[in-house]
Amino acid sequence: SQFRNLVEQGQRPTVLFIGCSDSRVLPYLILDSGPGELFIVRNVGNFVPPYDASHGYHGTAAAVEFAVLNLDVSEIIVCGHNHCGAVRALYTDLPAEANHMAKWLDLGRDAVLPVTLSEEALRRTEQRSVALQLERLMGYPMVRRRVEEGRLYLRGWHYLIEEGRVLVL
Repeated sequence: SQFRNLVEQGQRPTVLFIGCSDSRVLPYLILDSGPGELFIVRNVGNFVPPYDASHGYHGTAAAVEFAVLNLDVSEIIVCGHNHCGAVRALYTDLPAEANHMAKWLDLGRDAVLPVTLSEEALRRTEQRSVALQLERLMGYPMVRRRVEEGRLYLRGWHYLIEEGRVLVL
């Protein structure tokens, strides 16, 4: 069976997909793919933490390193989406006890626009955030090296949920 082969031969995905935890964003559906084809990282806001060589707990950073160094993926897709709660939260006050969320949202703050909040501002911020995460990926030495060698391609997408369409940024 397909699953037995995936176990016996190991995984060989060619794409690292960094997407939002939003339950409406379905990577396998968006990419029309199946088991073994994608290495997926999902988190609030599809954010990428900076490469800082610290020894803390950085699940997303560890996944980037594993995908590039161990799986030798040839593409990294950062996929944002419309109606993103993380991006909307960048423009609002959080509950006092949301300490982890407040710190995590700092990874998207540079995408915020100095404008009155509107649907257009949110869409633009979502797209700016994707670009920001791609820039941050270039701070990972193994990513930068492979991109410069032409062995790794970074892609920024903005998924439109109600249309089932992807805008390539």
